[in-house]
Amino acid sequence: MKFCRATVTFILSLFCASGLFAYNASDLVSASTYAKLQKDGVVQVSHYKEKGAKLSLVPNTPAAKEAYKMWTSDEEPVFLREHLYLIPKSKLDAANPESVTIDAASKVVRSISKMQGMTYYSHRSKKVKTLYEAAYCIKGPKDRTRVADNTQGNANGKILYAMLDDASFGKTNYRMEYTQNDQEVALHFINETGLSVMGINAVSKNNLHIKLVITDCGDNVMVYMAVMAKFPGMKMLEQTMNESFIARLDSIYNWFCKQF
Repeated sequence: MKFCRATVTFILSLFCASGLFAYNASDLVSASTYAKLQKDGVVQVSHYKEKGAKLSLVPNTPAAKEAYKMWTSDEEPVFLREHLYLIPKSKLDAANPESVTIDAASKVVRSISKMQGMTYYSHRSKKVKTLYEAAYCIKGPKDRTRVADNTQGNANGKILYAMLDDASFGKTNYRMEYTQNDQEVALHFINETGLSVMGINAVSKNNLHIKLVITDCGDNVMVYMAVMAKFPGMKMLEQTMNESFIARLDSIYNWFCKQF
C-alpha cells in the first residue's frame, strides 16, 4: 500500500513538474457559478458605490486569489466589476487546441505592442471603435522610451511598464506585474499616471487596477478578470466611467482570444 501511494505521488509530481497537470474547472468555483459557465460561458458581477463590496467570482487557485490583495488603498473603490469565462481550447485554436498552453498565454499577455488597434463597442456611439491607438512597453513608470516586448522565458515575478494611448483617457502609463506557474499566468495592471475625462482628473495614480488570470482546465481555459477603480462620484462622469471600464474588460478578453 505504501509503495502504491509513493508511486501515485511520484507520478503526480511528474505531471506537475512537466506542466501537464490541469485544474478541473468545477473545482475552482461554486456549483452555481460553474452551472452558469456551462450554460453561457461567462458570469459577470458589478458593484457601483456599494460600501463593503467584495470580489465574489475569484477562482480557487493561487494566482487568482492574489486578486484579493490587488486593491491596496485604505479608501474603498467606487467601481468593482468581475468577468469569469470558460472557453474550450478548440474555440481558441480549432486546428491545434493543444497549442493553447500557459506558456503560450504568458507570451500573449506580455505582447503589449499587439494591443495596438484593439477595439471595443461604444454603447454611446453604437459602433465599434479603436481602444488603443498606440500600445508598447516603455523603460519605466515615467520614461516613455519605447522598448521591445519582453516575452522570453517565464513571466513569474516580472514587472513591465507600458504606455497605452486610450481612446477615452489618452496616454496612460501602466505598471504590469506578472505571476506564472505551471497551470496559470496572471497580469495585474496599475495606472502609473492619472486618467482624465472631459478635462477632469478622473482617476489618480494607483486608483485603477485590472486583474487578468488565465488558468489551464484541461480541454478548457478559465479566464478571470476584475477591475477596481476610484473616481469622483460626479453625475457627468458616472456613465462614461462605468461603460469605459466594462468595455476594457470585454476588449482585453476578446483580444486575448484572438491571439491564438
